[in-house]
Amino acid sequence: LVMVSRLNDAILITRELVKQRWNPMAVLSMGPGWYEDQYLRTLEKLSDGPMSFVPWYDPNKKLSKQLEAAHTKAFPDINLNTNHIYTFEALLVAADAFKRAGSTDPKALADAIRATDIKDNVSTGPGIASEAKGQTDKLRNSAIQNRGGKLVAVAPKEAANAKPELPMRPYDKR
Repeated sequence: LVMVSRLNDAILITRELVKQRWNPMAVLSMGPGWYEDQYLRTLEKLSDGPMSFVPWYDPNKKLSKQLEAAHTKAFPDINLNTNHIYTFEALLVAADAFKRAGSTDPKALADAIRATDIKDNVSTGPGIASEAKGQTDKLRNSAIQNRGGKLVAVAPKEAANAKPELPMRPYDKR
């Protein structure tokens, strides 16, 4: 079952799958609904199994482990997600550019941002760098899977902290 849906639709679809006693081999999504904390809390064990293909963080990177530890300490009931990752990396880019520009001059800052080359980052991929037109083209998506109220990275292999569980466990056997 391949789906793109927001939170409320993901909850309704899952409840309907259970009601209809239909157990897909997998639920694959490119949207946020299936991995949001409210989906996990609302459906509890019924939320396990869906995989989302999204921009994510590499749980094996040193900085990711530090970010995850700090986030978990401050917000123990909230999973780290795409919004947190890219906000954190935007701050890394801004701080790095400001340091290299040595001023708040807009042109100097813009030039510094375009010259960004950060190797120690958290997102999946080799780092944060811009190509000639200023696009950050080295970022990669990950496959994440819901497991017991948490989210684990299952692909790409070098940025995974778990193996995919396929097929999904039938809803009536949970």
